[in-house]
Amino acid sequence: MATKKTLLILPQTKPRNPLLVPGLMRRAGPHGKTRKAVRQQMRQRTQQAIAALLNGDKTEFEID
Repeated sequence: MATKKTLLILPQTKPRNPLLVPGLMRRAGPHGKTRKAVRQQMRQRTQQAIAALLNGDKTEFEID
């Protein structure tokens, strides 16, 4: 018995663009503070607190 072979044709897919998926996942909006910005703010607050202590504007035991 001879069987007839069926030819299977699959549709060709386009090559995947590796930049497309991350681009679709991105959303615009504000970013959180970076470590650098947090350190800079802490440094500024420390300098302001020292200046206030030296000027006598703030007592040593005041809490923000």
